[in-house]
Amino acid sequence: MASFKKTATGWRADVFKKGIRRSKTFRAKREAVAWSNQIEYEIEQGHHDTGAAPPNATMYHILERYRDDVSPKKRGARWEVTRLNQMMRDPLLADVKLSDVGPRHFSAWRDKRLKEVSGSTVNREFNLLTHACKLAWREWQWLKEHPMAGVSRPPENKPRDRVITDAEIESYVETSGFSFKTPPATVLSRVGAMFLFASETAMRGGEICKMKKTDIDFNKRVVYIPETKTGVPRWVPLSTKAIKILNHVLDYTKGTPTVFCVTASQRDALSRKIMKKAGLEGINFHDTRRTALTRLSQKFGPMELAKISGHQDLKILQSVYYAPDPSDLVEKLE
Repeated sequence: MASFKKTATGWRADVFKKGIRRSKTFRAKREAVAWSNQIEYEIEQGHHDTGAAPPNATMYHILERYRDDVSPKKRGARWEVTRLNQMMRDPLLADVKLSDVGPRHFSAWRDKRLKEVSGSTVNREFNLLTHACKLAWREWQWLKEHPMAGVSRPPENKPRDRVITDAEIESYVETSGFSFKTPPATVLSRVGAMFLFASETAMRGGEICKMKKTDIDFNKRVVYIPETKTGVPRWVPLSTKAIKILNHVLDYTKGTPTVFCVTASQRDALSRKIMKKAGLEGINFHDTRRTALTRLSQKFGPMELAKISGHQDLKILQSVYYAPDPSDLVEKLE
């Protein structure tokens, strides 16, 4: 039995017959219908085995199955689906037959991507491809060997060391329209409030977007983060200013599912808009995390700081997220 679903790029056909599932996306619905009819006929004729790769399968089919069956179970599903859809449109990778795929194809893909994006981005996509190929090799048995074995990774980018100044924070907040004197009625102003809150707490943007009122203990002045990047929940202490921001925002957003009532995509797009309008260069929203941790390091030791930030590796905390001004270190000698 076939079903059809409209997607952002066309029509997706899903066929499930005799325990065998196949899916593919097409630009036009008529192409999806024709393909599903052909697949149903082939299944009836015994040309498909349960769990086996489709006839003449390519890397497209591995990426598609991973996108549909594996990615939805992850916290980073939105990012993965976007990247996988992009890879599935890249003929240098997607059109390679599984019977022929090998290290040379991934080396060519890597070199092409390095001309378009940074080494760190390529490495994140490399991780995604590696996991997809490993599943296709070990569990799905679509591949006879791991085709990415031996393919070298590009070097990582130099870690960012940008700390946002007080003047830049003030400019960002003012441009967003956020003020303690007026209700944060616009999404833009609440993004400004999030930026200010992140600069106080070192919380990630995604964590702030998901924060609910029930996660906050105003008596103990802490916020509980149940879902984190590392998978380990943590408590974050709240400064007097952070409490003030929350109270002011909640006066307007009370009754909404989340405290700031801003989605991750809204925060990302509007933050870029604010920075461009404010003329702020060389910074991004995530730099608030480094900024806050650098300031908090004046009050907390390394272990306490790691508890606040959620870092399990102190080397990452020290080399990437702690960027003190050398003059501040000199002052401590006096």
